[in-house]
Amino acid sequence: PESEMTMRDVLVEELFGQSPYSGFTPIIDEPNLQGWNGLHPALERHVVREQPAVIVDVGVWHGQSTVTLARAQAKSRADGMVIAVDTFLGSPEHWTRTRSDVHQALNFRHGRPSFYDTFLSNIVLSGLADRVLPIAQTSENAALILKRVGVVPDLVHVDAAHEYEPALRDIETWWGILRPGGLLVGDDFLWPSVARAVVHFSDRCAISFDVDGPKWWLRKPADPA
Repeated sequence: PESEMTMRDVLVEELFGQSPYSGFTPIIDEPNLQGWNGLHPALERHVVREQPAVIVDVGVWHGQSTVTLARAQAKSRADGMVIAVDTFLGSPEHWTRTRSDVHQALNFRHGRPSFYDTFLSNIVLSGLADRVLPIAQTSENAALILKRVGVVPDLVHVDAAHEYEPALRDIETWWGILRPGGLLVGDDFLWPSVARAVVHFSDRCAISFDVDGPKWWLRKPADPA
């Protein structure tokens, strides 16, 4: 019955018409969660404290951070959902054969990265296909799509662009649809360009931020009572 549909069910119907996992067979035998900082304890800590119903993970690569967030969420939110946003085309710094391991992980086919299948495989093999919803889009387009369908995230984890202006746009974009009182968490504060974007946004909004290694976060002010 329609009344029993979860938010994830509604999104699947609205955006895809059927589950993105429908008919999919993993291309690997066990999870291959290659990534960077996706196991950082701050991620689970924030999810445990916030108990968010809707998490958006922006810049997911093979799904390491997505799996960490989804597993933490599953402990307290049976009805929770993690939306995984990525172009699944890699970042500019990945497109070089001097980084052979990363270049190989892009899994080029006919000149185009194809590691989306690796991501889906990792989610299925981790037993999280009923919780994680992938959106293969740019950061800005994904935010517009989610806004159109009425999704208001409680927690957003941004780990996409590393250049100053794109990183700042990511922060501004996801801050715009984040629930008042929600938490925006980011990665790569050790990149000077990312740190500059965080400081710029924080100063402009007169909101302090916290840092734990590469992770940083800001809380969106709650609406006035």
